[in-house]
Amino acid sequence: MSVRAWRRGWTMTGAIALAIASTAAMAADIGALTTKAAAAAKSGDHAAALDALDKALEQVQTEAPLMLKQFTMVKEPAKYFGGYEARTDATFRSGEKMYFYVEPKNLVYPRNSKGFYEPGFEVDLEMQGATGEPMKKPKFAEFRLPTKSRVQDFYLNLTLSLTGAPAGKYTVRFIVRDQNSKKKGTVEQVVTLK
Repeated sequence: MSVRAWRRGWTMTGAIALAIASTAAMAADIGALTTKAAAAAKSGDHAAALDALDKALEQVQTEAPLMLKQFTMVKEPAKYFGGYEARTDATFRSGEKMYFYVEPKNLVYPRNSKGFYEPGFEVDLEMQGATGEPMKKPKFAEFRLPTKSRVQDFYLNLTLSLTGAPAGKYTVRFIVRDQNSKKKGTVEQVVTLK
């Protein structure tokens, strides 16, 4: 998915990629579930123990704030969860692609009418330019993932490039908003265009 925005003769382009791996999310006291998991594990019923722990995790994740972990500038888009190589600097030429990696945690997972879980989120982009003038791109990216299983591990590859922008420092800010709740999280990185 690509987005283009034009401002004063320069171009900002971006892309997003999403990948997953599988889990749980809901609300309340998890004591009974952890007690059930401990008893099941003690009796050798590991499947029941894991099921109770998944339900407890689901409850905690629903109540927990949206967290954006491992926000990192990377050399290239990750090919799998955690499979990234951090970039050592944040200096770019005009038009050079900037790659960002982030892992959103604690999304809300409602079930749709077909019984699928359907996590979803939007990513807004905000930039504070060298001139101090803010630039915003709401819904820079948007994603819904209908899935039969709960997804535990999401990662995002966010790609941005600035063409024709004046040299200087820019603050790049991504705001991730859960489409199924009021949860949101923000990460930012200062980059330099030369």
